[in-house]
Amino acid sequence: MTVDASLRDELPAAVPALRALAISSTNNRDRADELVQETILRA
Repeated sequence: MTVDASLRDELPAAVPALRALAISSTNNRDRADELVQETILRA
């Protein structure tokens, strides 16, 4: 499976927002980082 070039280019810019959402949802920075990593892998 290949990753669309636009997604590959835009994903790094979304990481801070994804991380902020994950932190506010979990109240745990380590778990938030794991969730962001899982999200990126699935994308």
